[in-house]
Amino acid sequence: MQMEYVPYGKQCYKEAEDMQSAGSEKRVYFLDNLRSFIVLLVVVFHAAMAYMPHAPWWWYVLDSQRHAFFDWFVLGNDVFIMPVMFFIAGYFAIKSLAKRSVAEFVRDKVTRLMIPWVIGVVFLAPAVTYFIYVTRSQTPPAYLYYWFNLFFGSSYQQAHYWFLGALTLFCLVLALAYSRGWIKGTPLKAAKPSAAFLALFVLGGSAGFFAVNTVVNDYDWVNVKYILMIQPTRFVLYILYFMLGIYACRRQWFTVDGYSPCPVRWPVAAIVAGGLFFGGKVVLANNMALPGLAANAFLHTLFCLCAVFALLAVFQRWVNSGNYLWRRLAVNSYAIYFIHQFPVFSLNYALLNLHTGPFVKFFLSAGLAVILSYLISELLLRRIPAFGGNVRQDSKISSPRY
Repeated sequence: MQMEYVPYGKQCYKEAEDMQSAGSEKRVYFLDNLRSFIVLLVVVFHAAMAYMPHAPWWWYVLDSQRHAFFDWFVLGNDVFIMPVMFFIAGYFAIKSLAKRSVAEFVRDKVTRLMIPWVIGVVFLAPAVTYFIYVTRSQTPPAYLYYWFNLFFGSSYQQAHYWFLGALTLFCLVLALAYSRGWIKGTPLKAAKPSAAFLALFVLGGSAGFFAVNTVVNDYDWVNVKYILMIQPTRFVLYILYFMLGIYACRRQWFTVDGYSPCPVRWPVAAIVAGGLFFGGKVVLANNMALPGLAANAFLHTLFCLCAVFALLAVFQRWVNSGNYLWRRLAVNSYAIYFIHQFPVFSLNYALLNLHTGPFVKFFLSAGLAVILSYLISELLLRRIPAFGGNVRQDSKISSPRY
C-alpha cells in the first residue's frame, strides 16, 4: 500500500500553503522545528545512557542505579535520531548549493562544520572521554598525560563530534558531484514517492546494513585513520538518508504540489514497525546466524523509514510554527548539539551518590542539561561565527546551515 498524504480537503493543506507555495522561498518552519526537537532528544538520549543496565562498557558515566526502561528507550531512539539529522542536512545542502557558488558553499562548510569538528575532536572530545577515567578510578591520570599519551592512542574517539566529520564528508562529496554536473540544484517536477520507491529504499538499506553486519557488529565503532569515527552498519543508512534529503528537495516534497507524508498512516506504520523491531530484538537476541542478521537489518531499516516519515508528517501537519520558542530553539540547535555532552556527563557524575532511583536522576540530569546547553548556546556560542555569530536571527529563523 502506498503511504502518501491524501488530503481531506483544502483545509488539510492550509499549513503548507501558509508555509510555502510551490516554487516559493518561504521558510520551511517544520524542518527547523524537527531538527530542534531531534537535537533536544539527543541530549535526553545521552543522559539516559548512564542508567541503562546494558550500557556500552566504555560509556562515559555509568550509574549504579539503572532500569531496563532506559535500555528500550535508547534502543528505539537510536534507530532514527541520526537518519533524521542527515535527511534534513541533505535537504538544505542541495538548496544551499543552488543559491551560491560551489566555492562559497565549500567555504561555508569549512567554517561551520570542518573547523568546529577539528576543534571538537582535538580539544573537546578528550575532555569528554576523560570522564571514563574520572568515574572509574580513585586516581585518574593527570589530564595532560592522558591527553598526550592515552587519548591519541588506545582511548581515541570523537565523542559526538563524529557527526560533524561525517557531514563534512557528505557535503564535500555533494559539492564535487555538483561541480561536475552529476547532480543539479534546480528542482525536478514535483513527484510523490511510489510504493516501489519506498520498498526499494528499505531493501537497499537492509542489504547494505546486512552486508556490513556480517563483517562487524551492529554497535561497533571503527576508527578510520584518526579522521572519521563511524558505526559501519549505520553509516550505510546515513548516506542513504542524506541522499533522500537531496531527492526530497529536488522533487519538491512538502509543497502544495509535492509530497506530504500522511500524519495518520505514517505514525501508525511507525508504531507497527516499532513493535516488530522490538519484538525482533527479543526473538533474535544473540542470534548471529545469517538469517538472524538479515531479519535484524530489515526490521531496523523498516522501523527507521517509518519513524522518519512519521516525524516529518507530524511536524509538517502540527508543528509548522515560527513562534518565538521554536525560533530560539532553531537558532541555537547546532550550538546545543556541539556543547551538550559536557552538561550531560557533569550532571550524571554529580548525581552518582544521590540515592533517589534512576528515574529521578534521569529527569534531573536530562532536564538540567537541556537548560544549561541552551543557556551556554544563547549567551556564548551563538555569538561565534561558526554557530551563527552576527546573524539576523531576532526577526526570523536563519537557514539550518550545519
